[in-house]
Amino acid sequence: MAKNNNDEVIIALDIGTSKVLCLVADYDDDNQLRIIGVGQENCEGLNKGVISDIGKTVSSIRRASGKASTMATVKFESVTTGIAGNHIQSYNGNSDVNILNDEVTEEDKEKVIDMASDISIPEDQEILHVIPQSFTIDGQIGIKEPLGMAGKRLGVNVHLITCSSTAKKNLTKCIENSLLSVDQYVLQPVASSYSVLTDEEKSLGVCLVDIGGGTTDVAIFIEGDIKHTAVIPIAGQNVTNDIKIGLVTSLQAAEEIKISQGSLIENTDDLQKIISVPSVSDKPDSEVSKANLTHIISCRMDEILSKLFIEIEASGYSSAIRAGIVFTGGGSKIHGLDDYTQTKHNVPARIGSPKPIPGIQNLNGLTRYSTAVGLLLYRDNVLKKMPHRTISNNPIAVFFRDLWLKISTYFHREL
Repeated sequence: MAKNNNDEVIIALDIGTSKVLCLVADYDDDNQLRIIGVGQENCEGLNKGVISDIGKTVSSIRRASGKASTMATVKFESVTTGIAGNHIQSYNGNSDVNILNDEVTEEDKEKVIDMASDISIPEDQEILHVIPQSFTIDGQIGIKEPLGMAGKRLGVNVHLITCSSTAKKNLTKCIENSLLSVDQYVLQPVASSYSVLTDEEKSLGVCLVDIGGGTTDVAIFIEGDIKHTAVIPIAGQNVTNDIKIGLVTSLQAAEEIKISQGSLIENTDDLQKIISVPSVSDKPDSEVSKANLTHIISCRMDEILSKLFIEIEASGYSSAIRAGIVFTGGGSKIHGLDDYTQTKHNVPARIGSPKPIPGIQNLNGLTRYSTAVGLLLYRDNVLKKMPHRTISNNPIAVFFRDLWLKISTYFHREL
């Protein structure tokens, strides 16, 4: 596996339907993450989260990673990247084994998890994540960490997430053609959960809804564990396309109108407000009421929410989601989405922004960065669990990184 030229550096690569984001982070003197490089590029090489044009995707990855590398003054070769799309599937498995020597060892844990993961999946799928949910010892349920506990029989429930082997291979090809390699693939809503959900929400029961450009990714957490994952093939680009058709304008103009004027909340002022819509020809710009725009957006969002609640009901956990719904991703920034959902479906809802990480960019409130920040936090969590991991504090390297961080912070206050 290729390594970065600085063992303390983590690179997150979020390859989405509409954009590619690259974040570079290192560790400060207190061993806390800080962002030292950011790169963003539009992407036209994916459709519904799946590669549709390798050349365009490679070009976007190279530009985004190049910008991040230049800003961070760090050369890197390996990344942690997210994966999503219609091909994602999930399963639940369970098994139990005899405990050797009457005390649970790491070997016992690995054996029972491996057995629970040995289920039949389609030939074109491969396992992406095996997530232990809870263990049992001699019938005692609800055990989170059985290591060292006494007993005769160890059981486990696991949540398995699989992906298309072909889709993963094409994504890997794009990354390798960009002169990078993959440290780890992470399901995008799993990554986003690290950056936007609180432990209290996951314990109470919460549904994370990541609305991207091509897909809406769903992850349900109950009692702290992920219980259900799903993908809805409708998202932000569908809303943009509806605006384009409904207002007879360009895709770019529709996206700008969605961002600047899009809302799900109607009020008296909206009935009177007029929006200027750029023409697609040499004709003068047209005008439309904001109420009309709200109607166009709400029709598509109602479809997304309808499919979401069908998915929640089908999961069997609808009554257990006490903390409600947390929306994130670029598509969640439509004004009033949380209040609209709460009023129409009688469920608590909020917009989830990435947890603050110090560095050259303030990402607070920027929901499109939720997955990328989550990839950093996920990888950080993995690395900190590795034995013998040390953080180098070469004084010369630290001095120049800190100096560059201060300079970059001054010149890059806004994204």
